[in-house]
Amino acid sequence: MPTYFCPVCWTASREDEPICRHCGAEIGRIQDGKSYAQRLADALHHPEPTTPLRVALVLGLRRELGAVGALGACARETDDLYLCLECLTALARIGTPAAWAAVASLVSDPRRVVAGRARALLDRRGPEAR
Repeated sequence: MPTYFCPVCWTASREDEPICRHCGAEIGRIQDGKSYAQRLADALHHPEPTTPLRVALVLGLRRELGAVGALGACARETDDLYLCLECLTALARIGTPAAWAAVASLVSDPRRVVAGRARALLDRRGPEAR
């Protein structure tokens, strides 16, 4: 049986609960009107640790233009090094100027692995991305 989570506080809930028992959010109303890509981007903050990794991968493979801001923010804010690197890869796959700007913003990241990956992605892209 699948576990469902509130999209606001990520508390586990039942599929048929219209209102979150923990935070009071109207679950159905929050999701109404959101595109698939927006709902995926929201899941970058999911508490189950492999879900955000899969989400970043899917957003990159789908080249979801609307996810650039969420991927960039996630890469900057997460303590999960693997998630940060997956967000960088997704941004490079999306490949818009805004996505490349997000990658470039991490060249001076204090996490050496992150800064190195950002530089490597930009080097592979060429001088126009810098």
